[in-house]
Amino acid sequence: MENDIYQERYLKHQLDKKEELIKIMKERHSNRRFDDKPIPQEIIDELISVVELAPSSCDRKAIKVEVITDRDKKALLGGILVGGVGWIHRAPAILLITADPKAYKAEGEIKFMPYLDGGVVSQQLALTATSLGIHGCFANPNIRDFNVDHYHKIFGPNILTMAFAIGYPIEEDSSDKEK
Repeated sequence: MENDIYQERYLKHQLDKKEELIKIMKERHSNRRFDDKPIPQEIIDELISVVELAPSSCDRKAIKVEVITDRDKKALLGGILVGGVGWIHRAPAILLITADPKAYKAEGEIKFMPYLDGGVVSQQLALTATSLGIHGCFANPNIRDFNVDHYHKIFGPNILTMAFAIGYPIEEDSSDKEK
C-alpha cells in the first residue's frame, strides 16, 4: 500500500494535540502564592470563554463565572469561604463558579447536579489557566451557616459550586537559588 503523506500529517497533528494536552495536565498544580500583578482582561475573557465549551447536565449551561478583583469582596471571601481562610484574598482574581438553581428541575437534582457541572467547568478553567501561564488553586466553597445569608446578599442567589483563585506565579529571586 502506498504511503499517504496526508494521512501521516493528520495523524502526527492528532498526536501533537494529545501530547500538548497531557503536558498541560502534568504541569497543572495548586498554587496559593501569587504575584501582585493583575491579570489582563484578555486573559480573563479567554478563561470565561471556555465555560461555554464545557459539557453540562442535560446541556443546561447553568454555570456562570463571576470574576472578583475588588479588594473588599476578596477579603470577604477570605473570611467566609471555609477553604479560603488566610490566603484567597491575596490572589489577584477569584473566579466564583456558580449555578443558577432554576436550571435544575428534577427532584433531588439540586443537591448534586450543580456541583457536577461546576466541577467540570472548574477543571476546564484550571487547564486553560495553566495553558496561559496562570497559576491557580481551588478553594473549598463551603460557607458556614451563619455567613450564608450575607454571602447571598453580596454575591447573589446562585449556588456557589467552586472558588478558583488565580494569578501569576511569584518569580523566584535568583539570589535565593544561589543559597
